[in-house]
Amino acid sequence: GHIFDKYRNPNSPYFRNDLTKPEREAAYSIEIGWANSGTGGHYNSNDAAFRNEKRYDPTQESVEKKILNRQKVNEQLQDLFSKNGITIPKNTNLTFTINPNNFKLVVSGSKDESLMKQIEDLLNTSNNTRELFFHIMKSRNDDSTQFTPDSLAKFHLVNQIKTVTGYNLKDLNIVNGQFVTDNGTNIFDLYKEELLKNPYTAENARIAASHYGAQLFDLAKNGFDSIPDLVLSIGYQNGSLHDIGQKEHYGVKKTID
Repeated sequence: GHIFDKYRNPNSPYFRNDLTKPEREAAYSIEIGWANSGTGGHYNSNDAAFRNEKRYDPTQESVEKKILNRQKVNEQLQDLFSKNGITIPKNTNLTFTINPNNFKLVVSGSKDESLMKQIEDLLNTSNNTRELFFHIMKSRNDDSTQFTPDSLAKFHLVNQIKTVTGYNLKDLNIVNGQFVTDNGTNIFDLYKEELLKNPYTAENARIAASHYGAQLFDLAKNGFDSIPDLVLSIGYQNGSLHDIGQKEHYGVKKTID
């Protein structure tokens, strides 16, 4: 209760007004994880201790790299459309929207339902939409309205659990504050077990389990839908993708300032 008051109860005399919301959430997850497990080891780069440190985000790219990547993806899309006989009329402003739980893409922006279905059927094959989803992530700027710290953290958690265990948290039941499989196995126990089968050292596995364990506990306690999914969209017009919800975009007319 004291931990809750410090970081989530603005009416408490113990509430930490001196911290930003991400810093409070980082401190809360660290301390509640310690309280639940009785051990330390969990860290979070949003902690106030790292406030003045320059953080490296592997999903961010330099402006030059973003432009180069966009050119390559544009070429790949144009080649894919051309080979499959899809012609998009000039100035048609389409929007591609991707659900992060299944990487299913939906097309909007045209009155031609047949055209949009053709594009959906084509892109929703192989790893096309997954690769496009991560391209949008790598193209984001700090002012992007599509990303929030909570939705981004939820995506990384869900993706991590699915990568290691094969289970999607969205498909699991929550029983007694835990995500469980159909046979009643606690997904966190399975995650820790599978970590040690992967090329992790015991120490790396412990750190990963501690880091994601606290987030998993919070999501199970509050419900999977308590945090919005990281649904991402990107525009497509005249042979080029165009970023949505941010001041700078890396379409065909983008140049380095």
